Amino acid sequence: MRYVFVLALLLLPAWPASSQTVEELKAQLAAQKLINELLKQRVETLEAELVGREIAPPPRAEAPAPEIGAEDPEGDRALERALVRRGNAVLSPYTVEVTPSLSWSHSGRDALSSTRDTYAAGLDARVGLPGGWMLGASVPLLHRDIDGTGDNTGLGDISVTAWKSFWPQDGTWPSLVGSIRYGAPTGEDFSEDDVPLGSGFHRVTGRLSAVKTIDPIAFFGDVSYTHFLGETISGVDVDRSGVIGFGFGANLAVTPDISLSAGFDFAFEDEIELNGSKIDGTATTFGLFELGADFVLTRDIFLNLSAGVGITDDSPDVILGASLPIRF
Repeated sequence: MRYVFVLALLLLPAWPASSQTVEELKAQLAAQKLINELLKQRVETLEAELVGREIAPPPRAEAPAPEIGAEDPEGDRALERALVRRGNAVLSPYTVEVTPSLSWSHSGRDALSSTRDTYAAGLDARVGLPGGWMLGASVPLLHRDIDGTGDNTGLGDISVTAWKSFWPQDGTWPSLVGSIRYGAPTGEDFSEDDVPLGSGFHRVTGRLSAVKTIDPIAFFGDVSYTHFLGETISGVDVDRSGVIGFGFGANLAVTPDISLSAGFDFAFEDEIELNGSKIDGTATTFGLFELGADFVLTRDIFLNLSAGVGITDDSPDVILGASLPIRF
């Protein structure tokens, strides 16, 4: 009996250690779940960014100014109308453009090895202001289905944007337009639903775009940087590194009312930080090859069709989109 008692005393210190090991394991599992959910949400956010960017061609070299509006006959051309849609030019003062849009994206290969389908319906409104300024806002409605997880439908992240045209294209220098956009986390994130519709983060994006025509080919390009504000999720301080993006392409004007375009878009994000520590393996690289076709239907109605193919594992496999800008 004495040996049994001694053995029991020897085992007593091990019990709290085992309990602590279980707690540590639970904490590790919770942290891994948080990382997986953040990765899923970040993939959806970057995908939405790329889906929202339409390939659009630049203006012809003879365009006298970067402002395009209903009073400018050049503004009726497919090239110039598409340029405004991409944010490479601004509307003339007090011209209003409202754009309903539809898109679908599919991904069967990404860092999370999950199949996803995203259907989006959006409404975008822009108004030209004096001094080369333009203001706009975008409201997306999303339906997202993730294989093995579920589906969700609702409002995505709303954004507001201000554009400024710095100078028009001339014989030597390209045109240059800058913009700043604020995105609000109005869409449900993974803490509210297993299938996120929004980023879960407030974010600010700065962008510069340039256009240069070397007849008969026109080239366009842009660079951007997105900063995310830190958030605390489930008691963990979460910081997303900034997203560096760039895109470039070329355009062919088939007729004054029809244009075709092709280009690439890329976005890069470094590792996620949890409580100040970077998590290995959470960096993301997005890349798309896109084709576009643009048609002036009437003086006030314009049609943009686009298709994109992912060229990195983190990118959606296929993106199809259509938008119908209407001017007033």
